[in-house]
Amino acid sequence: MNIILNSKFFSDLEPSELGKTIQAYGYDGVDLCVRPGHPVNLDNVDRALPEAIDMFKDQDLVCPLATAPVDLNDPSSPEARRLYATCEVAGVEFIKIGYWYHREPQDYWQVLADARTGLQGFVELSKSHGVKTLYHTHSGRCVGSNCAGLMHLLDGFDPAHVGAYVDFGHLALDGEDIAMGLSMVQSYLAAIGVKDGYHAPSPESVPPYRPQFAALGEGSVDWNRALRILVETGFDGPLAVHTEYQFDETIIRQVGYADTKPLGLEEVAQKDLVFLRNILSEIGE
Repeated sequence: MNIILNSKFFSDLEPSELGKTIQAYGYDGVDLCVRPGHPVNLDNVDRALPEAIDMFKDQDLVCPLATAPVDLNDPSSPEARRLYATCEVAGVEFIKIGYWYHREPQDYWQVLADARTGLQGFVELSKSHGVKTLYHTHSGRCVGSNCAGLMHLLDGFDPAHVGAYVDFGHLALDGEDIAMGLSMVQSYLAAIGVKDGYHAPSPESVPPYRPQFAALGEGSVDWNRALRILVETGFDGPLAVHTEYQFDETIIRQVGYADTKPLGLEEVAQKDLVFLRNILSEIGE
């Protein structure tokens, strides 16, 4: 399992500097965000992404995953088609697409039907370009907020072309047993999102708790158990560390992302890597 760093909070770094930073931290590679405000984005992806991948290769870093904007959920858009075609050329194995959302008082099953229609279009792009589509478990109002919900979306599609991107922090927030969830998506499991989360007291809120992220080991995720299950089931995909710390997840759910850097980002990102490697070493990986 390669441990890679999601670049969402490193948008100020050009790819060469991003690679040097990731090297210095000790990660195996990068989960590259192809998003507005980043050096590689949907407007310049056909030129900038292959150049970035070449730089990462020169730095002995892998880049198996490109993360699209949270609103990239239309497979017929020129941006989606360009992203898939460029990832094929650059040799990027996976694309994390955007989300479909349920908004009160919509009928869930109609939202799901529309999402599955959209996913079918992404599957066709994956077939054409040999780049697997990934859908990420995101707590809250997203379709696929946990593994059970994700299987509503993925079930029946070919796992050669679409995969589950399971995020343990989001499972902790929305409530799902790790072993049961991973068993549900076993035939689709392609990548793991690495973050930790818990429900923090918030007396001013109703109810008086709010979902929040934390450094690994400081939230509700049982990392020893989670990583042991991955090793025992032979998982060999990337572990993508998202470096979200002390964010109010309620806000992230509203806008789809966090737009400020976490305090102590560099130190905690390195501690998270050590945390993961120590557990993997203890269980013989």
